[in-house]
Amino acid sequence: METVKNHLEADLEKVEEILSSVLTGSAYEANVNSMCLHVVKAGGKRIRPRLSILTFHALDGKKELHEKMLKFASSCELLHTATLVHDDVIDKASLRRGKPTLNDISGNHAAVLAGDYLFTRCFFCIHDVDNQKLFKILNETLAALVMGEINQLDTQGNTNISIEDYEKTIYCKTGALFELTTSGIAILNDESDEIVEALKEYGKQLGIAFQVADDMLDYSSSTETLGKSIGEDLEDGRITLPLILALRDCSKEDKAILEKAIKDCDLDKVLEFIHKTDSLNKCHDFALKAVEKAKMALNLIKDSEYKNTLIELAKKAANRSK
Repeated sequence: METVKNHLEADLEKVEEILSSVLTGSAYEANVNSMCLHVVKAGGKRIRPRLSILTFHALDGKKELHEKMLKFASSCELLHTATLVHDDVIDKASLRRGKPTLNDISGNHAAVLAGDYLFTRCFFCIHDVDNQKLFKILNETLAALVMGEINQLDTQGNTNISIEDYEKTIYCKTGALFELTTSGIAILNDESDEIVEALKEYGKQLGIAFQVADDMLDYSSSTETLGKSIGEDLEDGRITLPLILALRDCSKEDKAILEKAIKDCDLDKVLEFIHKTDSLNKCHDFALKAVEKAKMALNLIKDSEYKNTLIELAKKAANRSK
């Protein structure tokens, strides 16, 4: 286990160096680089690079591909960070990881442009990997991320959204990027199609567990713990799994009251029904089922401490406290 920790820490340190290096360009770009570095250095667990690094070692990644793996992991983190910047603008968020968002500090216009710039840095990074298949699936992932946001806008305030529709949205918003971080490494390492598909499924199910847990936190955590305002999903009209299950499982009379509370953004009344229907425990069970699917997907990967750590990451994703 110590070897896993040492490899992970050493590789993550190199990822941090790459992230900094691609955001320290010419004097002409100094202003936008400074804004982007603010976001990149704001914290976060670097879950996506961790997944790429662990997958690479779990597959006994070829030594000559190690530097390319680090570049790929960095490009995934840059893609994720760019989407966060744009998400904060769309959501009018003022806090991210307990710190002021870029749009709160510099305004929406500058934040959107900084997000755009982060996308260019992502493609700059992936270009160095020099793998057309990876470039293709990164573009497909970006398309999925955009579609996830559009689907979410289309269903804003719709209390009749189905669990299936919700799953499609969270796959696009979260699962697709996790899928990229793991299956992309299998493609880089020239693994079989079966291994690539297995790691796609692992990433997809991990993403579902992660997003469901995230949606639960908006109704169970605090601003201090979460590092951002709670109740944002309700305020923005996002009908996530806690509400979907509460609406499904309450009486006809209660459903009408709950729908009005959702429309009025009455967080206290909504929480009353979430607790009454035991919605959060049902959400947790939903996330745990995704974890089991993620774990089963790794059956094709040989046993190792790296594989065990991937399994533990999936479990932690469903049991997040922030």
